[in-house]
Amino acid sequence: MARKIVLAAKIAKVKYFIMVGGTGSLYMPGMRAYRRAIAEAHAHTTYLEERLGPMGLGIARISKCAESEYEDYVRGNDKALQFITACGTSFKFFDGNTFFRWTFMSPSALYRPGKRTGAYEAIFDYLPVKGDQNSSGSLDGRLHGISAADLAVAIADEAETQERIGRHWSAYADMSDDTPAPSYVTL
Repeated sequence: MARKIVLAAKIAKVKYFIMVGGTGSLYMPGMRAYRRAIAEAHAHTTYLEERLGPMGLGIARISKCAESEYEDYVRGNDKALQFITACGTSFKFFDGNTFFRWTFMSPSALYRPGKRTGAYEAIFDYLPVKGDQNSSGSLDGRLHGISAADLAVAIADEAETQERIGRHWSAYADMSDDTPAPSYVTL
């Protein structure tokens, strides 16, 4: 699907394309286990072969050789791996693409309905977490969130400013007042 979206945007000569993908395409703090799983996905390997020819297949083989016991454990026990792999593969169709102007936005892990504050922070490539961004410890209690309303504001701001051209980013906001709110947005 992502491949078709990229081709359609290119053919339509879209001035600036904002793709909203999934959290699974973001790097995990302090580790790259999920990215390796993404690199091994059939769709990603096929994409590399089409884009880079024999060199793309070589890159996929090198990634496969660098496995650790931990990555084997995660791959065998993680029920969300297909989702994460799909998110990462979607992003790969954009990564390095210079044929049109794009940005790839991945919502933070705790994206949900909530109040609009209009305030948010942006981060490139990594899952937004509280505390040390480089810590590979447990993510329990460390995940940032964003309300659907603030996510809409972040995307609208990007459409206006076009500050993140060719970049993969996420947005997060203060969710300390997690009072339920309507899921629709009034701008």
